[in-house]
Amino acid sequence: MPRIPLVDRCLDARARHYARAIAMGFVKDDDAADDIAQEAMLLAHRHLASFRGDSAFSTWLYRVTTTAALMYLRRQRRLSREVLASAERDEGGAWIDNLAAHGRRCDDSLADHQLCARAGDRVDRLGPKYGPVFFMRYRDGYSETEIAARLGLSLATVKTRAHRAKVAAREALAA
Repeated sequence: MPRIPLVDRCLDARARHYARAIAMGFVKDDDAADDIAQEAMLLAHRHLASFRGDSAFSTWLYRVTTTAALMYLRRQRRLSREVLASAERDEGGAWIDNLAAHGRRCDDSLADHQLCARAGDRVDRLGPKYGPVFFMRYRDGYSETEIAARLGLSLATVKTRAHRAKVAAREALAA
């Protein structure tokens, strides 16, 4: 009797049904559960070599499917936050984002210069560590990586300071 490869024995229709059932426990949506099960089966196939056999294959597949479901939920949560944030943006907030996105400088026009000055005043009130990051990012057009290198800060610190300064600038422009 020929040996059936582990892939064929383990990643069959029963395993897919099992993965879908696990996914349904997380999302309660047929389409999303199908997507998660598909992703779990791809992950299982890709990482089948990591299955050591210390436990049952179903236990390992449960963990792979759970990981796929949690990644899906995290991605959905991030997407919903992005949609909410874009829906809540006012004209001032969009101006700041467009400035960085299109590589424009703050002083391209008088109106931009005035908006930038109002935003800068508000950012200056946050403290001395926020101003340089804000102006390098939104006035001078540097990327966050370039700012981190120039100021000797970690990328996470630059992202945090840029975000906090942008929020403060939006509040100033909304007022």
